[in-house]
Amino acid sequence: MTGRGTNCSDEDLLAWILGDLDAEAAEAMTEDLAASPGLRERAAEYRMLHRSAKGLRDGPVIRWRRFDSPFGAMRVAASAAGLVALSWQDESDDAFVAGLERRYRSTPVVRDTDRLAPAEEQLTEYFGRRRPRFDLFVDLTALGDFQRAVLDAASGLEFGETVTYTEIARRIGRPKASRAVGNALGRNPVPIIVPCHRVVRTDGTLGGYTGGLRYKRTLLDIEGRTDLLGAHAQTEIPLA
Repeated sequence: MTGRGTNCSDEDLLAWILGDLDAEAAEAMTEDLAASPGLRERAAEYRMLHRSAKGLRDGPVIRWRRFDSPFGAMRVAASAAGLVALSWQDESDDAFVAGLERRYRSTPVVRDTDRLAPAEEQLTEYFGRRRPRFDLFVDLTALGDFQRAVLDAASGLEFGETVTYTEIARRIGRPKASRAVGNALGRNPVPIIVPCHRVVRTDGTLGGYTGGLRYKRTLLDIEGRTDLLGAHAQTEIPLA
């Protein structure tokens, strides 16, 4: 192998970078690199590409997936620690990805059709009234302390259970912050999984919901809480 310089094959050069050459071949490649500036430049380029590929495979990354749901096109995203976004708003894939890139400026955002399959499967089962709870992790570390406390409290609500905004405020030690609790729930990045739809007003009315109350009514209908729906006992969104 010695003396080939820039004529060294890409396969041999990549094998050297990956540490796959035997001792004799590795020593010969080292001699070639010392003698050839062009070969060293190629090696530097391959090292950079290898580090980039390894970072996408093993380093921090945000993965996302789109699938169909009764609410329309649904998009979900996750870090290595858990789900960070769930959306069915009327937006394009590009807009969803752009939002993730703004939130995670130093982390690559990539489409992944495999690792997020459990999220699609469990949500599909939930909409089909076959799943009362989710076995999915969420990652709320990018949120502020107050919003994280509010969403952690909402996460503890069981299927079909409802509490008031005032009760959530009390549970997090901020009994006078019910309005702020409502605002925090309105910015929930992982709705349904973090069930902010289970929080209602003290007077028994539903309160607000991002995207429209028809979604909140449908989710409560799935969970058997037709007693809260009043004149809207018939869900507005077909689930079949």
